[in-house]
Amino acid sequence: MLVDSHAHLNFQAYKDDLSEVIGRCRQANMRVINIGAAYDTSLKAVNLALAEPSFYSAIGLHPTHVYDEEFKTEHYQDLIASSRGRVVAMGESGFDYFHIPELLEKGVKSIAEIKAKQEEVFRAHIKLARENNLALVVHGRNGKDDNTAYQDIYRVLKDENFQKGVIHCYGGNLEEAKAFVELGFYIGFTGIITFDKTGALAEIAQWIPEDKMLIETDAPYLTPEPNRGKRNEPIYVQHVAAKLSQIRNKNIDEIVEITGNNANKLFDLK
Repeated sequence: MLVDSHAHLNFQAYKDDLSEVIGRCRQANMRVINIGAAYDTSLKAVNLALAEPSFYSAIGLHPTHVYDEEFKTEHYQDLIASSRGRVVAMGESGFDYFHIPELLEKGVKSIAEIKAKQEEVFRAHIKLARENNLALVVHGRNGKDDNTAYQDIYRVLKDENFQKGVIHCYGGNLEEAKAFVELGFYIGFTGIITFDKTGALAEIAQWIPEDKMLIETDAPYLTPEPNRGKRNEPIYVQHVAAKLSQIRNKNIDEIVEITGNNANKLFDLK
């Protein structure tokens, strides 16, 4: 079964035609995990999952939003308790160094303070994931002059002794990917792999063990070829599967089955 392991149909980009987008997901007979980036979008993700049998949700506070609202663990625990099992992961959470300049412009005193705040919230997500036996959806993004986001993610995961999750929209290097897989984590491939000119993602996709790869859209962002320039949506995850099939010299149906089974296993999809 085709599974988009990371989408944001809970975002405003779909406010005018959400029912049509959902209809295309139904027609494709696919599963979708909608990911929260703040409390309001987490609540919307849960409500989508409660309304659609093939939808699931992850709840959390994105690292770029840690100064926009407080991460109140009791509120997220209440969401888990009221979701009737439709929350399958905590996140997305982690480290984002790309947007640090924007936070500094808003008045945050230092880079060190931003990193410490993101780490505090990340560890809170890990704690809730552990307590509720949920997977973890990890966001990582290096800065223009700071390539340590994935190293810091690994340090925290290792320190917390946590092994159940995915490094979504992977943007680290091969050696870092190997370290995450050795830790037990999955690697998420997005539409970037269809237009990446560096060859770095293709190298990782060739290497990665079959049982550790997931496909995702990150919709409405990162639309794959041949739809680049349009708003992304879950059905386009098939193009990510097609690119992986080329890289790994496998039939696309095999890639869909492998990544679907991996998502079902990691997130315990029923």
